[in-house]
Amino acid sequence: MDDLVIGIDLGTTNSCVSLYTKGRTKILENEIGGRITPSFIYFTPDGEIVIGEHGKNMSVHKPENGIYEMKRLVGRQFDDPQLQESLKYFPFKVTASSSNFPLVSVKQKSVILKKSPQELYTVLLKALKKYTEEKLKQTVNKAVITVPAYFNVAQRETTLEAAKDAGFTVLKLLNEPTAAALAYYSENDIEETHRSLVYDLGGGTFDVAVLEKRFEKIEVICVAGDTQLGGHDIDTCLLNYVYRVLRSQYGYDPEADPDDKRILRNKCENAKKDLSTVENTVIGINGMVSKHPKIKISLTKGEFEAMADHLFKKTIVILDKCLQSSKISKGSIQEIILCGGSTRIPKIQKLVSDYFDGKELNKFVHPDECVAEGAALQAAMFSMSEKQKIDELRMVDVLPLSIGTSDHSLCHDMSFLIKRGTKLPTSVTRDFVNTETDETTFTFDIYEGERLDIRKNRYLGEVLLSDIESAPPYQKKVTLTLLIDQNGILTIEASETFRNNSKTVKVNYTRGDRSDREIQNSLLDAAENQKNDEKFIRFVRYKRYLIQYCVGVTCNLDEKMLTDRYKELYNFCKVTKKMAETLEMNDEVRTKEMIAECERRCESIVTMYDFSYMPRDFGFLKIL
Repeated sequence: MDDLVIGIDLGTTNSCVSLYTKGRTKILENEIGGRITPSFIYFTPDGEIVIGEHGKNMSVHKPENGIYEMKRLVGRQFDDPQLQESLKYFPFKVTASSSNFPLVSVKQKSVILKKSPQELYTVLLKALKKYTEEKLKQTVNKAVITVPAYFNVAQRETTLEAAKDAGFTVLKLLNEPTAAALAYYSENDIEETHRSLVYDLGGGTFDVAVLEKRFEKIEVICVAGDTQLGGHDIDTCLLNYVYRVLRSQYGYDPEADPDDKRILRNKCENAKKDLSTVENTVIGINGMVSKHPKIKISLTKGEFEAMADHLFKKTIVILDKCLQSSKISKGSIQEIILCGGSTRIPKIQKLVSDYFDGKELNKFVHPDECVAEGAALQAAMFSMSEKQKIDELRMVDVLPLSIGTSDHSLCHDMSFLIKRGTKLPTSVTRDFVNTETDETTFTFDIYEGERLDIRKNRYLGEVLLSDIESAPPYQKKVTLTLLIDQNGILTIEASETFRNNSKTVKVNYTRGDRSDREIQNSLLDAAENQKNDEKFIRFVRYKRYLIQYCVGVTCNLDEKMLTDRYKELYNFCKVTKKMAETLEMNDEVRTKEMIAECERRCESIVTMYDFSYMPRDFGFLKIL
């Protein structure tokens, strides 16, 4: 039996499965014949689990048992601000685990079940696998799964683990806008160099990507996005409006009742869909308010567009940043590709077209399905089945934000190890040396971002090497290796070798505690603070020189057994170093004065005894 590989678009609102076979791509219907499956899990009170459309419909009777938008919980800490914002609108209960991860609580047969987002993902993927195998009448164990381009590594790892638990071997996590571009290029015969921009606004996430096709190679030039911006958030604008009307005009607060919250969200979602095709709609609310059995809330397309205008414009801001970062002009973009169900909204189409000076947009007939189709094409490239033989288009992804570490002198400057825009997969190796004699541990704090002051970037975690033998300054080398695989997951290895002492550690790149909103704004933040960063790095050079100068003097006095003879000088350098470690950017003048004082008091001794281990490359002081 053929070993087929499928493509899965695991969406926030809906999921879709596709297969490329015998020269064409087809969507695989679920058990009720639907081409897309709501990403919805309903736990019935008597112990059943119902997936998709049926589960969504059944949840009306017990909304606290209907779980949806798991994608907003995956790979997040419970106290993440964006997760907390989502909880305001969920009818189901979410609590924190002992390790501060979210757990969804549902009651079945008088038992409280607590499910992690990964477990819920697994339930959904198992259902998709079952539908697929019933449709194809064979076992399917291999898949390409799409994820938002701005999914962090914790979210990617959770997706991989959930798929594994569901019985899938994931051959690649494919970024959603890349999948859409792949689907587009497979349908259009374009041979020459061609640049496109993918605008992907789905139910829960927004991605934009600039791509370039040269012959059979598609390269991702730049990506940007927001994993908390999509159709759900547009629905929430309408929902908040309905809440305000019910409170102010009818004296009723629907947020106190989970049943009413779910009913109203469904009505607002339908109203949004209506206003994508008609000028007016009515949200009918029956039996919810005792004194007002029938309530009608009228809404025009103009009112709807005004409510969600800030969200629509936010996508354009992100799009503009992506283009600026790619250094490609608007006029150089030959095709604007829209995908994701929310791009059906006319106002969004107009804003995108206006941004590109009225350029015609490429709209998929089924924007909900194109990402799954792209995943199927990528899956066929990995498949060994003759049925899935395909002329290969080579995909090249890039790193959305730079990754780096700081040195060991408490100067907090970012050493960029892998720069934003680097093609994936990639690896880099960098050597570091000790700056003090008594260093028996090396700690590499790993960050993601574009600021030169590492503290203003996103903290990811640390790599710690301990029990290292002491050595004079600059005599001990530690090698740091970073490897990012095809799924955008980073592995870090650190090793040191001195007098035949070698150690290696390996860690996974994990999410820090900042929100996605801050990640999204990192590029703008770096651009706005470029002058401050230039000032900061100038200060750092002085600070590092001062610290290393003091270390060099004390180390040489120790090694040459001159400590007792020059005890006052030794203590002076020890105190000065400790003071220098606390200096900040506003202390640049003071730092220069401290350098001058150190050199005045120490230089004759440094020269007399020919001190080694003094700071290297300090000619910059004469330049600065």
